[in-house]
This record gives sequence, structure tokens and C-alpha cells, in this order.
Amino acid sequence: MRYSTPIRFLKYLQYHWVASNSKGHGIHSPFVFQIIKDILNAKTALTEIEKKAPAVKKILDTIEAAGSRALTPKIKIVIARLLQWLNPLKVSVIGEKHQFETERDMHINSTIEPIESIDFAFIGPGQDANEMLQSANSLIDKMHSNAWVILHQIHADADMETAWNALKKHSNIRLSIDLFTIGILFCRKAQKEQEHFIIRY
Repeated sequence: MRYSTPIRFLKYLQYHWVASNSKGHGIHSPFVFQIIKDILNAKTALTEIEKKAPAVKKILDTIEAAGSRALTPKIKIVIARLLQWLNPLKVSVIGEKHQFETERDMHINSTIEPIESIDFAFIGPGQDANEMLQSANSLIDKMHSNAWVILHQIHADADMETAWNALKKHSNIRLSIDLFTIGILFCRKAQKEQEHFIIRY
């Protein structure tokens, strides 16, 4: 069962209390510091990104087509900046309406052919925690060293939080970032030790 609004508010206060500074103070990972500086605190507007990188707009449209509600502007711009920076080619999107697993330049209504590896995956709301865990594990198994996955609504309920914590321990994952509304998992297999960050955003 999804957390009620009061409980979700308390969860957010807890997240805000334990999260690392939004300016990157005390962050010893250069990769994470760059994300804070160039992604979370960037000033680039969504319209500017979509104009320069039409593929980013296509992926964002696919993400929203797979769900029943639009992404919030705050989350949408973070995803757009990450897509522009990391430039994934093979993309998988799973939501409550559709599942897409395709090259990024294909149209949404094209026939989808399975692919052997994934650069980026987005798993949206509409699945229960077990379905999300199964989907994410399957996708992470296909990911290479520089691949990454975004999970939406990781603090929606206790089961989703349990699934998120389990996925952070996947053998292909070396780095996780919790932004409360979304969680981001990076493979980064060259990184020897797993690191987990909660960043205020």
C-alpha cells in the first residue's frame, strides 16, 4: 500500500535530514560531485536541451507515454541533463502502459526488437515492488560498465524502498544516488567498491 500523504511528508523530512549537501560539500566521489555541479545545480533549461538534442526529447516523450502522469518539471530536467551528458543509444522504458526496449532513434510505435545490452533504462510507476525488482534485475543484467538506470517513486511505499535497497546491492551496480523521487543506479564496473549517496534535491 502506498504511503499516505502525512507519512510521505515525514519520509521526505527524513530524507532531507540525512541527505548530503546539495552543493556537493563533503562528497569525495568526483563522479558524484560532477553530477551535483553539472546536473542538479545546472541552469540549462529543458527547452534548450530539447532544441540541441532532439533524441533527448524523444526519450522523455517515450517515458511519459509509458505512464499515466507527466513527470514533474524538477525531475524531467534532471533526466534530460543526464541524457544529454551520458548520451545513451540503447534505451529501455518500462511503465504502467507500455514497455519499450529499443534504439533511441526509433519511433514509439515501431516494432520493438529485443536487444542484448542496455545503455539506459527508466522504470516508472505502475508496477508493484516485485514487478519493479524483476524488471530492474533483468535490465541490470544486460547493462555494460557505463550503463545506468532510473527508478521512479522509490519511496512510494515500504515494499518499493525494500526493492530499491535490494537493487543497490546488485553485483553489476557500483554507485547509487537517492534523490527521493527517483533513484539512479550506475554500473561503473571499473569502480571496485560500491558507494551509495543520498543527495538533497
